[in-house]
Amino acid sequence: MLRNVVLLLAVAVILTLALAGLGQSAETNEAEPEAPPSGNLSGYRVAVLVGEGFHDAEAMMPIAMLANRGAEVVVLAPEAGMVKAYNSDLRLHVHKAVSAAQPAAFEALVLPGGTAPRELSEDADAVAFVKAFAALGRPVAATCHGPLLLAAADTLQGREVTGVGGIADDLRQAGATYHDREMVRDGHLITSRVPRDIPAWLIALEEALHELAMHAPCCGG
Repeated sequence: MLRNVVLLLAVAVILTLALAGLGQSAETNEAEPEAPPSGNLSGYRVAVLVGEGFHDAEAMMPIAMLANRGAEVVVLAPEAGMVKAYNSDLRLHVHKAVSAAQPAAFEALVLPGGTAPRELSEDADAVAFVKAFAALGRPVAATCHGPLLLAAADTLQGREVTGVGGIADDLRQAGATYHDREMVRDGHLITSRVPRDIPAWLIALEEALHELAMHAPCCGG
């Protein structure tokens, strides 16, 4: 009973932050941006790639923010069904196996952290999806251990990134320049380090999606 109460409180905090608009400024490689323009993300589809052992807040906070803005969120994993967080009893329903998903059907890709990304980086279908999506030039938001998937997909050569300190060497070996910052944005690539950096990370993701809307009609389907 106590465990369920704790989980409900955690979800309430996540939704409160999302509904509040995540009003914390985000750090970039240049000047700090203004808050993203107001407006919803209706008509946009965003993939969230997880696996057994995802980090609960790093998955649920982007899902809550995006759903609150009107985006359709599709949870992908190696197999459809349910996956459990490594740091709580929270479970996520997986809408579709990543092998059955088409990268071009989404406007953005979110890669939460946890223990899952290292395992996902060994999954050929997950790596192929990330590689194909990154090639589209649409927003990719990865946090904590999530950038390991970008490294496995060979998409980090010459890029500016961050991530949890324990994977800094992995990212450098993949050809990236690592920065110990709360958030680093390099074009369509948005990375952050740990749960306390989530607000800055999500502000940058929302901003990138609004920029996408300015440059092209919504492309999902």
